[in-house]
Amino acid sequence: MTMSAVEAVRLDKPLPSEIDVFGLTHRGHVRPTNADHFLVAGFHRAMKVHATSLGGDPLQLSTYSRGYIFLVADGVGSLVHGAQGSEHAVESISGSLLDMTEICLETEPHRESEMLERIKTSVSKAHAAILELGRSGGRHEEAATTLTMAIAVWPRLFIIHAGDSRFYRFHQGELQRLTTDQTMAQAMVESGIMSRDAAERSNYRNVLLSALGSSQFEPEIIVADIDRADISMLCTDGLTRHVREEEISGRLEQGGSAESICRDLVELALARGGEDNVTVVIGKVRTT
Repeated sequence: MTMSAVEAVRLDKPLPSEIDVFGLTHRGHVRPTNADHFLVAGFHRAMKVHATSLGGDPLQLSTYSRGYIFLVADGVGSLVHGAQGSEHAVESISGSLLDMTEICLETEPHRESEMLERIKTSVSKAHAAILELGRSGGRHEEAATTLTMAIAVWPRLFIIHAGDSRFYRFHQGELQRLTTDQTMAQAMVESGIMSRDAAERSNYRNVLLSALGSSQFEPEIIVADIDRADISMLCTDGLTRHVREEEISGRLEQGGSAESICRDLVELALARGGEDNVTVVIGKVRTT
């Protein structure tokens, strides 16, 4: 059986020069501080030049990309501790994952389970560190944060999630929410007590059942295939509070750069009140 041209494009790993990523956060119009943090980073094999007679950039990256990490964290609890929790999560996890540049799933697909274990370990370490942060100085206050993280290592996508930030994938013209809100409202939807529309309007949507650095932490883990035609989007609930999924889908279908999509969605949330911190991260492959 021969492969169609469309299938061949989807299976072809994009070059680093084709990857288009962007992230944007705003404190909104109501909150005095921004407790959201995000990270967009690429894994590359690199050679560090310590001394040379040649000019140019002293850090030379290979043209071969190992993968990408996308992360959003929305701090909960008191304003100060919320911001500390989300910031600590980003710093801790990014530091733990630096050594994953050695893994290439294209040539070593058997290491997928190893990669998943490394990701889980990095998040567990961040959880423990944030718990300790809350106990420091005898305060015994939570510095918890939501966490939605996606690691793309061709041809697989690893997602780990806790709380009510979200990961969306725009796939073949359809918006798919891959994560499940870990909130009281979502639990009521799943038990049949509340409709999904009612849950979106309910105050229970703000009651988290799981968060990084909280006494209740049960992360959701998703593993999926990567399609180079997809658009990946991570966001905090500051976006979905004001912007409906149909509107998100319409904007992603419209296309454009990752930056323009982020800016348009954040501006729409702000125009509708910006009642919370809002963060959007986009990852896609350039079409031209």
